[in-house]
Amino acid sequence: MADSPPSRVAVIGTGLAGLTTAYLLQNDDQKRYQVTLFEQAQNLSFDAASVAVKNSKTGDIERVDLPMRASAGGYYANLMQMYNHLGVPLHPIRFLFVFAEALSRSQRSPPSTATGAKVNPPLNKPDAEVDTTGGALRRYFIHASNLHQTPPPWPGNRGVIPHIIEVMYLIVCHFWFSLACFAIQPISTSTNGSEGDGGETFGEYLERIWLPRRYASQYLLPLMSSVSTCTHDEMLNFPASDVVNYKKLSHGQHHYAVCGGVSQVQSKVGQGMDDVRLGARVLEVTTPNTDGGTAVSIRWQSTQDTSGKVSEESFDRVVLAVSPDVAAKIFEPLRSIADKIPTVQVESSVLAPVAAKGTYSVMNEHDQLASGCMHHGKNGAEAQTITFKTKFSSKGSRTEALHAMPSGVVVSTCPLDSPGHPKNMLQHAQFTRTLRTPRSRAAVEKIMGRAAGVDDEVQDEDEWVNGDDNVWLAGAWCWDGMVLLEGCVVSAMQVDAMESFVHGWMGRRLAFVSGTPRRRRRDPCGRGITVPPEEAIGMAPSS
Repeated sequence: MADSPPSRVAVIGTGLAGLTTAYLLQNDDQKRYQVTLFEQAQNLSFDAASVAVKNSKTGDIERVDLPMRASAGGYYANLMQMYNHLGVPLHPIRFLFVFAEALSRSQRSPPSTATGAKVNPPLNKPDAEVDTTGGALRRYFIHASNLHQTPPPWPGNRGVIPHIIEVMYLIVCHFWFSLACFAIQPISTSTNGSEGDGGETFGEYLERIWLPRRYASQYLLPLMSSVSTCTHDEMLNFPASDVVNYKKLSHGQHHYAVCGGVSQVQSKVGQGMDDVRLGARVLEVTTPNTDGGTAVSIRWQSTQDTSGKVSEESFDRVVLAVSPDVAAKIFEPLRSIADKIPTVQVESSVLAPVAAKGTYSVMNEHDQLASGCMHHGKNGAEAQTITFKTKFSSKGSRTEALHAMPSGVVVSTCPLDSPGHPKNMLQHAQFTRTLRTPRSRAAVEKIMGRAAGVDDEVQDEDEWVNGDDNVWLAGAWCWDGMVLLEGCVVSAMQVDAMESFVHGWMGRRLAFVSGTPRRRRRDPCGRGITVPPEEAIGMAPSS
């Protein structure tokens, strides 16, 4: 093995999953892998949309992650261990969660008269506030994370007695929901009793535990749909186990963010990568034929080459660290399951306060590297405000998250109205979000080799399973949980191509990974052979 040339591994995609996988392979103690990174964009994608914003009046520069990167302790166990291993500094964040209703034009209070008195507020709505997006909202409750501010701040538009009643109502509802998550497990079978279908939805779980609908629609769903960047209906269709596990593991935990932004993470995990193909659009990944070959071919095209030339290279292993729609597009065995794993496009923007015209500007790429962490500056440790602005509708409710950063800019995610390009927009980005449903959960568990209730003897021998033909999957959607950064790290750890390499935090956290994958080899005829879990975990990659 020592005299054998290193195996060539191609990692397609440079989000956190791709970079983590490449880092683990590149730092193999036995130097068994030569890693090539493929990225369609001109920059590594994990931190590509983030910007450094300067306040010209104060001179402060803040690195703003886009999308927002805040991690709840407990749930992000492997991510935190990786940050610790890399020496990435973290700081705790306290939040004030403002729950608000988005108001239509007919619901907004009219302008003041010359005497300052309001004229006939329509529909008896409390005074509307204008937010950074230019929309109007009505705050109805403010919650301090981990109750760091008790009693909770008063929203100011409700009487004292009604506010006290609302607080008592929320205490009872929150206590009951927390108790249910720890005491009442989600059902893992469908209504007809069959296993392996992903279990009950979050909406079905809330009905089963008799959680008041008002609490769910006005408080729980705005919060959780913002975490998952989806609509309320899409959140209700998530597997109940996803949300329950998130609640159990993050209960009472603090939130953390990377000091100075996740650009530090990207630079550390990408350090030492010699072969990085930026501007390389992968067109197709093809597996070996049944003639006993093992090489995996990649057809790719440079986005800078106007001639349209297509290159082809062979690798010993390939890791697809991309969203499921892209994976299905370039890798034929995954196309049959693409329709079972829904994806949506999510918008996120950095907005300057409307009243601070010309005060904020985006630094150029070179100067961005000098940006610091405002958490350690004046007032940086104060609680940050996230407003959950919800448009309630019988046709489907949606929530926009407005995160006020220490520098004064606001990060808007999932805007209720398409933002276009308003004058106060400093940065805008779109990213693909993979949605979870019981059906998609079952499909992912099956291709990852963790499907429950599936007899190996009757499973279709032609069905592709993660690792077959030396092709692997990694990404936030490739684990059994919320589609968040923790899934990126866990799925990278589960890439069996490097499973005998236990590096740093990895050996201490394997028990946290839900579901032991059952690997299948391919015999010379291309037929799947089930490998026992104990053998799969110790399976050494071929030279």
